[in-house]
Amino acid sequence: MRGQAGKYRIIAPSRFGYLGSTIPDDSSPSAQARAYLELLDSLSIEQVYVLGTSAGGTIAIRFALAYPERTKGLVLYSSASPWPEEPKKYSKHEGPPAFFCKDYPMWLLRPLLRPLMGMSKDTVYTMLPLGKRKQGMQIDAKIVNPGMAGNFAEYPIEELQVPSLIIAAKDDNLADSRSMEQVLSRFPNATWLPFEDGGHLMVGHEKEIENARDNFVRDNP
Repeated sequence: MRGQAGKYRIIAPSRFGYLGSTIPDDSSPSAQARAYLELLDSLSIEQVYVLGTSAGGTIAIRFALAYPERTKGLVLYSSASPWPEEPKKYSKHEGPPAFFCKDYPMWLLRPLLRPLMGMSKDTVYTMLPLGKRKQGMQIDAKIVNPGMAGNFAEYPIEELQVPSLIIAAKDDNLADSRSMEQVLSRFPNATWLPFEDGGHLMVGHEKEIENARDNFVRDNP
């Protein structure tokens, strides 16, 4: 999807398995980053600011590492966090059980969205029907979310050649801001913007985030 938001041109592709997108045999973060590159080539766009939210942060980091010449800056918004060091063990499945990847169970869970994710229970209506997201959620749980742990050597954060803007909320139980804060020193040129509240969607901080984004783009043209 392409669009225009104020003074910025936005390109928002659906990641593998989401909203009817294709699912290739290789659905790894590296393969998804290559798909972004092919999209930019097809649109004749030389450089972009890459924004990754939640599981999409893993893909954004992989893109910035693999294609620094095409990346002006990396923005991580409620993003999955890299690891401080290679883990000896990690979960091979990081996501909801298959049973919950259905409309009715997810609808029943809506009262838990605020205590678990800091989201209004009405957020569930922006997620349904899950049939358009189920395969993407499964790819994230099995491949993307464990990716930075299982393929630690593919994420040498210290070698990032682009500036980063990292935004997180302390009450976000999906993307732990404490984990991200612990690895900030791995990012060579990072701006850290934490909030006390707001949840996974950082509700109530739209103006502060907009200002931080504008400053980031201005300082890293």
